[in-house]
Amino acid sequence: MTMTSPNIQDRTFEVSRSFNAPRELVFAAFSQCEHLKHWWGPKDWELPVCEMDFRVGGSWVYCMRGPDGEGGIMESWGKWVYQEISVPEKIVSTDNFVDSDGNILPDTPDMLTTVVFEDVDGKTLVTNTTVFERKEDLDMVISMGMAEGVDQEFDKLEAYLEQQSS
Repeated sequence: MTMTSPNIQDRTFEVSRSFNAPRELVFAAFSQCEHLKHWWGPKDWELPVCEMDFRVGGSWVYCMRGPDGEGGIMESWGKWVYQEISVPEKIVSTDNFVDSDGNILPDTPDMLTTVVFEDVDGKTLVTNTTVFERKEDLDMVISMGMAEGVDQEFDKLEAYLEQQSS
């Protein structure tokens, strides 16, 4: 697997990785629950809830479930509200931590996430850029393991795309 090195500056967290799969498939992997359920989330996490209305103004509510590090199971809920969609080139969304009813959790960061898909030498380069309102918000998600989680998630995506392409 390819290590994803994040670029972290001020209020921005950016990661890029090249996938050996067509751009249309990689885009679909980010925009359809039938694909997301196979790879979204860190290693050893699953996606038991995936509800998506993939259109500008629509949203994606999801629940990731995985080990809490103490022998138990924890859940993490998120919600993307789509601001811009350009198939198969770009997805822009607001991103928040939410409860199981989709309500934004207090004292959690507001994030603006842009995912860009580019054809590069027969592969698809994915660049995921998240901008936070405050540097402290970025620092908080970094301390929660965002960099490691995204790297593991991209490893899972790479393995999933290899299965789909063969």
